[in-house]
Amino acid sequence: MTILVRARRLAALPLFLLLVSLPAARAVEEERDITPPPFDPKTARTKDMGVGIISPYDKFIALQQELKGKKIAWAQLFTRTAAEIPPAVADREVILPLLLGVRISDGVMAIQARDVERLNKCAGEIERAARALGAGDSSLARARDVRAAANAGEWLKVFADLGFLQQDIMRAVDAEDKSAKGRLVIIGGWLQGVRYVTSIVRENWSPETSNFLREPLLVKALGRMLDELPERERSHPVVQRMQAALRELQAIVDIPLDGQVPLERVNRANALASEVIADAQARARAR
Repeated sequence: MTILVRARRLAALPLFLLLVSLPAARAVEEERDITPPPFDPKTARTKDMGVGIISPYDKFIALQQELKGKKIAWAQLFTRTAAEIPPAVADREVILPLLLGVRISDGVMAIQARDVERLNKCAGEIERAARALGAGDSSLARARDVRAAANAGEWLKVFADLGFLQQDIMRAVDAEDKSAKGRLVIIGGWLQGVRYVTSIVRENWSPETSNFLREPLLVKALGRMLDELPERERSHPVVQRMQAALRELQAIVDIPLDGQVPLERVNRANALASEVIADAQARARAR
């Protein structure tokens, strides 16, 4: 199995877990008052081809537990962080797939906030962007299901349908002749996840919470995915900016198993991800 295939599977897993496992588990906890078992960051890992990572599901559950019952203001976090996809994005090779991944991550946060209006907006933008990238009706059928379930308040169904929608979209945009777009969707979603997670950590910083940013192997794998893009995409200014950001992020999150990320480096990680996404949005709005 090639490095690219291994990296793609490794990088796709956190986004899928974020879309499906995290919201579903939180819904069960909130609606049935089930407390998850104690989390051990030294043993809770998702394995792929011998590379260990902390999944986003583990991180969010761990942060909730570490905060000892303190509520995370999901709606406020969404308002501060969400990144809309401007209409009619001309650059469909780099900018649109990157922002599609970002908006998928936003959709999850809208679910966390139980905000039907924002979720419907995210779902509409996700559908529009995916269609522009070549996804057909069959790949986007679940977008309607997501909105219908949200409007009916059927949140567990929303969680599942959004996860399946993400899978359908990835299959459509990750075809052999579009594989670069699939990688950019994955990395865009991950970068937006970095913004959400680092925002929570810096607002509740401790050596323990900062340790949940540790994922050097995943960042290294994502960097390789960018390095293996075709020359046209690899020479794009935003991709070059992402490559530089990932190199710096690699140094930030490459800490010992029981180490910590200083607050200033948590802030820097947030800034790196935010700058890439802000650059992509600015280019998307340019005519």
